[in-house]
Amino acid sequence: MTLHAEEAIPSHVSVLVVGAGPTGLMLSAELALHGSRPLVIDALPSPSGQSRALGFTVRTLEVFKQRGILGRFQGLAPVPGVHFAGLNIDGDHLSSTMRPANQYPQSRTEQVLAAWAEELGVPVRRPWTLESMEPTDTGYRCVLSGPSERKIVEADYVVGCDGVSSAVREAIGMPTTRTPPSVQMLLGDLRGCGLPNEPFGVKHEKGMVMSAPMGDGTERVIVCDFSQPMRPQGTPVTHAEIKAAYERVVGSPLADGECLWASSFSDASSIVESYRAGSALLVGDSAHTHLPAGGQGMNVSIQDAVNLGWKLALVSQGRAPDTLLDSYHTERYPVGQELLLNTAAQGQMFLRGPEVDPLREVLRRLLNIREVSVLLADGVSGLNIRYDMGAPEAPPPVGERLPPDVFTVVETGGDVVEELRHGCALMVLQSPDSPASSLVTPWRDQVRVVHAHANKPRLDEELAASSALFVRPDGHVAWAGTEFDVLSASLSRWLGKPAA
Repeated sequence: MTLHAEEAIPSHVSVLVVGAGPTGLMLSAELALHGSRPLVIDALPSPSGQSRALGFTVRTLEVFKQRGILGRFQGLAPVPGVHFAGLNIDGDHLSSTMRPANQYPQSRTEQVLAAWAEELGVPVRRPWTLESMEPTDTGYRCVLSGPSERKIVEADYVVGCDGVSSAVREAIGMPTTRTPPSVQMLLGDLRGCGLPNEPFGVKHEKGMVMSAPMGDGTERVIVCDFSQPMRPQGTPVTHAEIKAAYERVVGSPLADGECLWASSFSDASSIVESYRAGSALLVGDSAHTHLPAGGQGMNVSIQDAVNLGWKLALVSQGRAPDTLLDSYHTERYPVGQELLLNTAAQGQMFLRGPEVDPLREVLRRLLNIREVSVLLADGVSGLNIRYDMGAPEAPPPVGERLPPDVFTVVETGGDVVEELRHGCALMVLQSPDSPASSLVTPWRDQVRVVHAHANKPRLDEELAASSALFVRPDGHVAWAGTEFDVLSASLSRWLGKPAA
């Protein structure tokens, strides 16, 4: 549901979310799932319908499964593996039983997430823009501009999910480290051109071409022509330019067909100094931009939102101390740095001329070593993230995600990760007599106690051997083992004061 300008805008909100793309929608749904009701605004009168992102990494699919919404994404096309700089890595090298998926346009992703947010009581107000924001003793005084009026809203917290040109980032003056563009690509959604299915891209002597079906008769093509100079940002791209670039690089004609949408992008990158500035927070592209190698951008942004949502809900409701929000930057900033590193590395090896071919050949050989393949495959898939849970000596699985298919709920036979759909943290016990069961009682409104048994492990022997696990609402293991004094400290650290 989209609420338009005539709908009432409250004068005070706990959380103002600026931007209703996949990131803003995921964050707003997460907030609502955890008991908060944000105000979500977007400058567009309706969703654009454009789709830069076309699929999901494994970790994002795991997150959707955690929240019980994976089945809403009908028509996902599984991909047997991933790639790094166009070099294929078989899916068996992933630390998950799931596989990535493509042929799912971003516009459909937005529809699914908007419907979920609406069910949770969070509509989007359109078309409203953030005109200005000034700090107050309790948050920010925000001036919102609609098509026929301006509205002043007092917000305890403001979250920028408004992309590369973030009004929130500019309003708070967040310092940003930027790397200028060095290479540019043309993008087009075509019909009737008979493009080959090459979703990982093919490098040619004169450039790189990536093409794949989008699942509705449309074909996506991306062309990097090494011989062409940089064009000014925002310059319109024509069908004729895409066709000419494709033919120069590939050396064969491209059928005329029809161009539905065209654009361009570069390898420019940026990352803010901090994801948090007091009561203002930055998520997704408002915090980090990069070469879209491997389709990581939207996926990392959605995962940013999942990391922040439950924390911001607890803090904004006064159930946890404000310092909990510091862990959002502490945990996600290194992920953003790694994202810029691996996408820049891919660009250097995939979007340069023959001079880098020896390096690509060395990497291709290294990928025959399983450990190298796992490292790179998990890296581009969001599976290798381990957070600091405040217990430096704790070995894995503490800090790591709880993957699917490791534990089965005794009573229902379902996957334990699906118990996270309620938004609560989990206490996973292989023995119902564990002392951990009573220790979590004071947090019973925030923790679901689940009796489970370990499946025959394929990838996660250490995890399956854990007799008890405390899992945060975002699916990361905060405590494991038998040191129950540490468990009590972990519950307080991540969930705040107990309600009882």
